[in-house]
Amino acid sequence: MRKVKGSMGHPDAMKYVTHGLRKNATIELYEAGCSDEMVKAVTGHSGVEMLKKYGGRVRQIELAKQAQVARNLFEQNKTRT
Repeated sequence: MRKVKGSMGHPDAMKYVTHGLRKNATIELYEAGCSDEMVKAVTGHSGVEMLKKYGGRVRQIELAKQAQVARNLFEQNKTRT
């Protein structure tokens, strides 16, 4: 991890802790629209407990967006009587 931080080229990179980087990666992956499985594949989390903790708000917003898209499609495909 020291090698990675050293190659970042940021003056404060050596102050970063692995835990914080992992948390930020989790949040950013959810913001990008990744699924739980995709986030776990990148961050190495084994369950969703920590994903819920780290990305709770972002995760909830993304799931709500997906649910609304599904609902809109359902409404569009209803047969009108």
